[in-house]
Amino acid sequence: MKKRFAAILTLAGLLTFSQAALGAVKGANEDPANTEVTDETLVVCLASEPSTLWGPAEGKVENECQIVNNTLMDGLVSLDKKTGDVIPRLATDWEWTDPTHCRFTLRDDVIMYDGTPLTADDVVYTVGIWTTYSGHNDTGMYIAGAEKEDDHTVTIEFTTPAPDLLAMLTWSNFGITTEDEVNAAGGLEKVGRNPLIGSGKYRFVEWVSGQSITVERNDDYWDKNWKGYFKTIKFTFTNDGSAREMAVEAGDVDVANDLPVAMAANFALNDNVQTIIYPFGQVMHLWYNMGEKAGATKDIRVRQAIEKALNLDALTAVGSAGFGEVALGYFPTDSKYYNAVYTPEELAVDIDGAKALLEEAGYGNGLELRILGLQDTVPLYTVIQENLKQIGITLTIETPDVPSFVAAANDGDYDLIQVGDYCTHRFPPVMMSLRWANINTFTIGGTKYTTEELENSIYAAIEEPDEAKAKEMFRGVEEYIKENTMLTNICPEMHGVVIANDLKGFTTMERGYLDVTNFYK
Repeated sequence: MKKRFAAILTLAGLLTFSQAALGAVKGANEDPANTEVTDETLVVCLASEPSTLWGPAEGKVENECQIVNNTLMDGLVSLDKKTGDVIPRLATDWEWTDPTHCRFTLRDDVIMYDGTPLTADDVVYTVGIWTTYSGHNDTGMYIAGAEKEDDHTVTIEFTTPAPDLLAMLTWSNFGITTEDEVNAAGGLEKVGRNPLIGSGKYRFVEWVSGQSITVERNDDYWDKNWKGYFKTIKFTFTNDGSAREMAVEAGDVDVANDLPVAMAANFALNDNVQTIIYPFGQVMHLWYNMGEKAGATKDIRVRQAIEKALNLDALTAVGSAGFGEVALGYFPTDSKYYNAVYTPEELAVDIDGAKALLEEAGYGNGLELRILGLQDTVPLYTVIQENLKQIGITLTIETPDVPSFVAAANDGDYDLIQVGDYCTHRFPPVMMSLRWANINTFTIGGTKYTTEELENSIYAAIEEPDEAKAKEMFRGVEEYIKENTMLTNICPEMHGVVIANDLKGFTTMERGYLDVTNFYK
């Protein structure tokens, strides 16, 4: 975020922000840790109400659930946001005994919510929940089980070799609980709405459906280096981003989470609030349908023509609200596996070249295409629409609801689609959209259109023990993507948040989700 664009293109037109406005925006994970404790209450307004507060028992992974659950439960390991390194949490240390087995040594001073000490039995029980009820998603898909060695030693078995699986275990859905806690909360069917479980920084108090969720500081928390400034945290919900921001201005709310980036940027010079915009490890990719149901985009000349017509500077200005740079590779720039596969010159707009390719492909008289997205992609898609109009392509923008979007994406019912890929580390689902044949997760294009050689190259890079070698292996994959114009990288995806003027300690967790436990005044 050191270099920033000054032009921010929105649906209302081209707005030029001053350098003062851009400079007024803060990033994440910048403030020092809090050192004080008070009886004050923090009010956080989320974009929606979660359906559960413990997703693994229901086979779910929801953004808002992750944010609340992170206050209640601790995992075995955590992530240092400044270095990207895995660091101890409930486990003091660990060792890989072979490529798919990792032995963890547990802390001996952790007290669970029900007053019992943490033991290896609790880890074995929790891992069983992940694999039994969430075996179809990231929580349990890559874990085979866990085995107790003694009360403070447990080995987790993974289904695939992947050195960066430890980084995945830092996600909040991998929190540890006990069987007794779950039973006391009403069993697996009820614990999601009554999560008196875990050993986290806060404890669950109540959930008033449709209104709020309240948690209270755990004054017996095992990590004495952490200080929770706020005794109580109250979560409220509204899907209206403007309403969330206005609530902060009015003093009714302290944090308006998850605003569209362009909306958040509009408050940069508002003296009544603080604006925070930051990347979260995901790059926007424009995918071209090449599956069995593909139309004109199955022709590489059409894909190349579209890429030549795209004004990536304008798309980046919109997609990142002026706070990002054109993506020159598939991975984000702060990833250990980032490769600059493209040069800015290669990505320059070339209208004449694009028209010549369409003429050669038989579409010199025009072409109609459909792009599929959610409502928040409309500003980005509008720029793409205008870019393609210059070369004779009429682009129809379709914005279905989330279930319909996922179904259409999986079925290959589109021509173009923008989908990112969270890849700060070599998680097993990295480049998942290129591995349809071997991975049961979100896909692009439905029927497989990639090659076995490409899929094997991705798996080999994920499993490679040496980071430097893995980076070069990913470069090879990206060169193949580039040669076949399978997608166009646009820019880093960004989160936007508005907070009260007197707040400090804005920190994040996986996928850039808000970590509310470190706020202070």
